[in-house]
Amino acid sequence: MNLIDRYVREIGRKLPQKTRADIEKEIRSAVEDMLEDRSKKEGRAVDEEMTVAVLKEYGNPAKVAASYLPERYLIGPQLFPTFWVVVQIVFAVLTGLAIVGLGLHVAGGSGAPVNIWGSAFELLGQYFSGLMAAFGNIVLVFALIQRFAAGWEFTSTDEEKDWNPRDLPDVEDADQVSAAGTIAEIVFLALGLILFNVYPQYVGIYGFTDQGNFFTPLFSQAFFSYMPWINLLWGLQLALNIWLLQQRRWQAGSRILSIAIKAGGIGLAYAMLMGPSIVGLTPEALVKEMNFTPDAAQTLAAIIAQAVKWALVIAIVAGAAEAVKGAVNLARGKSAVVSV
Repeated sequence: MNLIDRYVREIGRKLPQKTRADIEKEIRSAVEDMLEDRSKKEGRAVDEEMTVAVLKEYGNPAKVAASYLPERYLIGPQLFPTFWVVVQIVFAVLTGLAIVGLGLHVAGGSGAPVNIWGSAFELLGQYFSGLMAAFGNIVLVFALIQRFAAGWEFTSTDEEKDWNPRDLPDVEDADQVSAAGTIAEIVFLALGLILFNVYPQYVGIYGFTDQGNFFTPLFSQAFFSYMPWINLLWGLQLALNIWLLQQRRWQAGSRILSIAIKAGGIGLAYAMLMGPSIVGLTPEALVKEMNFTPDAAQTLAAIIAQAVKWALVIAIVAGAAEAVKGAVNLARGKSAVVSV
């Protein structure tokens, strides 16, 4: 086997099976053309010394093979800014929840001061464990996006490709999709689905008393009875966001689906508002698990219940506003098509 065969074969070993034969043929042809040109230029027949020189000039087999492969990233440079923003938001939320949990423990507990430091260190350990678990899930979601988003563009690359002034978007383009915002929503939806379906037992407040560790669920069984509908709406929203990333623009079908999802969300929020309480932090749980006094437990439970009700009302109003906005944009889009 001559040097060219060995060289081409070494490159081919590092290439995917699907494209290997075509690339090997291309490289062999290029090397043979270079040898022919070198032979004519130097006025002598091709020999081993000339072949070695040409192959060195063509490049190391590993580098040549790498030039035919796509860049490999766990999270690429286009996605990393969005990834970092999501990490900061999630870490900030977890930190806030940890502070609230510690505050509730200190406010409602009756343990001896000597146990405060031990409880704080245990809570700190659980806090960092939660951060690592959240970070791992975020990395997993972004890695999946990076893996299956081949060909998608998340940032502008106009300076690196040919462009046509006629392709520029309107000054106010309501149909343009924000890639960063859509990706962030995909990540949060995926994390929410994982949390409430795989780890529902961890959705609550952890703390420590003289009697040991305690855990109080944030949500009642009434909330989890809505999980099939929550999964349906979040799953549809996740699929819609993936579709939008592929299309890069809102279309009539995606707007109709979005309006339907918003309407479903409004109906679900209304059912939660009018149905049994979805809050698991009852006065009884606060007294039993967190050593609150009955009066303090009653007051805190009432505040939390009212806050949840107002949150549901806000969700209904915001969902209605988004649905109306989507309907207006849909009508405008159809009008524009008719006018053309």
